Amino acid sequence: MRHKFLIVLFAAGLAPALVASDWPESRGPSRDGTSPENKLLSRWSPAGENLAWTLPFGGRSTPVIHGNRLYLQTTTVGDVSVTQERLVAVDANSGRVLWEHRVPQFLSDVPQHRAAWASPAVDRQSGNIYMFTVSAELLALSPQGAVLWKRSLPEEYGAITTHGGRTTSPIIEGQMVILNTLLQGWGDLGRPGNRYFAFDKTTGQTIWVSAPQTRHYDTNYSSPIVADVNGMRQLIVGGTDGVFHGLKVTTGQPVWSLEVSKRAILNSPLFRNNTIYIAHGEENIDTTEMGMLAAVDATGTGALTGAAIKWKTHGFLSTFASPVMDGSRLYGMDNGAILAAVDLTTGKALWKKTLGTLQKGSPTLADGKLYIGTENGKFYILRPSATGVEVLDEDVLGTAGSPEPILASPAVANGRVYVTSMERVYAIGPKQATAASASPAAATPAASSAPVAAVQVFPYEALLNPGDKQAFVVRLFDANGVFIRQAKAGDVQWTTDQLAGTIGADGAFVAPGGGAAGYVKAAVIGAAGPITGQARVRVIPPLPWSYDFDGLKATPAWWTSNMKALPRELDGSGVLVRPRDDTVGRRTKLMMGRPEWSDYTVEADVRGLVMRRQRGDVGLINQRYVLMMFGNNQKIELQPWQAANEMTVSVEKFTWPVDTWYRMKLRVENRADGTTLVQGKVWPRDRAEPAAWTIKKVDRIPHRSGAPGLYGDGISDVFFDNFKVYRNQ
Repeated sequence: MRHKFLIVLFAAGLAPALVASDWPESRGPSRDGTSPENKLLSRWSPAGENLAWTLPFGGRSTPVIHGNRLYLQTTTVGDVSVTQERLVAVDANSGRVLWEHRVPQFLSDVPQHRAAWASPAVDRQSGNIYMFTVSAELLALSPQGAVLWKRSLPEEYGAITTHGGRTTSPIIEGQMVILNTLLQGWGDLGRPGNRYFAFDKTTGQTIWVSAPQTRHYDTNYSSPIVADVNGMRQLIVGGTDGVFHGLKVTTGQPVWSLEVSKRAILNSPLFRNNTIYIAHGEENIDTTEMGMLAAVDATGTGALTGAAIKWKTHGFLSTFASPVMDGSRLYGMDNGAILAAVDLTTGKALWKKTLGTLQKGSPTLADGKLYIGTENGKFYILRPSATGVEVLDEDVLGTAGSPEPILASPAVANGRVYVTSMERVYAIGPKQATAASASPAAATPAASSAPVAAVQVFPYEALLNPGDKQAFVVRLFDANGVFIRQAKAGDVQWTTDQLAGTIGADGAFVAPGGGAAGYVKAAVIGAAGPITGQARVRVIPPLPWSYDFDGLKATPAWWTSNMKALPRELDGSGVLVRPRDDTVGRRTKLMMGRPEWSDYTVEADVRGLVMRRQRGDVGLINQRYVLMMFGNNQKIELQPWQAANEMTVSVEKFTWPVDTWYRMKLRVENRADGTTLVQGKVWPRDRAEPAAWTIKKVDRIPHRSGAPGLYGDGISDVFFDNFKVYRNQ
């Protein structure tokens, strides 16, 4: 009957209308790798057939499209000594570059060729764009390219980046920008681990931080999805602990967890009818076989067990690519570029098709076709069925001898398919793009009338100067995480914990006169008694600072990573030690101060030991530059971007004896011509300061601001003393 109805439509000239849509996030408009678009082309050629335009640069991230704008997060091309991440805005119809915003990277272990890992996200209501860099800096930009706000997670939260480059792509959910990153901060976020963040998309203020993980294996880039599970909006994401987590999206409170692997989860789940479809390509918990595809009942709570699993199969290694599904089948790509289909209801394997030998990007499903690029440089258009897959088109990007690797996933928007290789961007489709329908109006969920079950203090994090005032408000939610109302002043009992300063009945906090860190807490009476929430507050004292660590009982609470350094007595005098440890966050950055500071000097005495035949590195951080003394390699480096060797200035064969105090000094000055002068000195502490600088750099892609800090590699004990920070003299 359905086929007859379609015949009638065509006969009457009422063929199905062309559907055009945006692709606002890395996984598309529904966060499942699919698009509602139809009438997409089934063949093309990089040489010109059905090619609307191409751009002479690419990258590893998926582009996003909103209206007539395409946004690509990539790196600058050419000289790697001046590499920066950048957000490029392109007229999606013509392929003309409209503007770009460049972002220098800092305090990052990610090298240049792995930068710009994450995809940006577009807010479909405002058109604002959000990018998260490999330095763990989150930026909000207007459609015209102006920076609206930014948050430096290394300087504010102690975020940690790793050489692999794995960086999560943000999503926009209502008023929130949501992402995750590894960090070791202060207080209740002091333990090294992966955390989930929600920021206000308009102001950048923190709404909540969630820490559902008890362990951390490796960094990841599982992009979260949001699903309605029996009236509860849940954020569902794979963790760095080998666990899939369900959180209440409005509050970050954990709902359920399912441990499936002994390594981090890199890809994203799918959801339909209270069922989550998950995949991974690593070690399993219950078998020596690698990899898994599974369907899981999403209605449970707490730590889910095997009873929640509807079906599962082992042996399919889908580590990097996220699956997609249609009405009957789930399609996945394994690490060796083998496409497989399984039955959604039973998990029964239906067929496989080899497309290459290396795979990172995810398949995209639109118009009944699969669009897939491989790391071998081939791009496929396929028509899947229950019994197999038809190859509609197969093209090599670049040449057979020098193919262009495809790590990004295809994006579908405005009647076109957009493919990004490491070398180029290709717009496949008609020369004239189809205009997408207007973005849906922002939905405002109805307020709940249920009892109060959760108290949220906003903003969740405040970075203050002494004497600053901060207004806090309390938001009330029911057991499903549905917003009830903002609490009235008389309904809230305010207190502080481990924090000087005063808090009024109206939630107005006045910071104390010196450095401090602690919590503002709010209690509201619920049906079963008081329900509490808290905000985190750091108070940063003004410069100058001077610490000799004599008599210090604990590392200042307002320093990040302060659990990794301890006061100790050495040779009858107080010092600060970064003790040896091989845990997560071994290369510790103790950050203090404000990200917007500039034009100051940092000094400290440093000393290192040999432990297990290893010597740790030690350094100073100033305005995002690092002056490093290497223990094992016996050299000095001045690093604008820690992993970018081509940017680093070195003094080779600088011998500093073990168990001997040296003085380090790092001065950074912003110059009127737009460059920044960075100068470092190192000398034995028992000698006079030399007049000449030991090392220097004039940075033409400079960091114009940044917080001070200390660096210590925990491969052995390293010590600090007589630490000073002051405005340039």
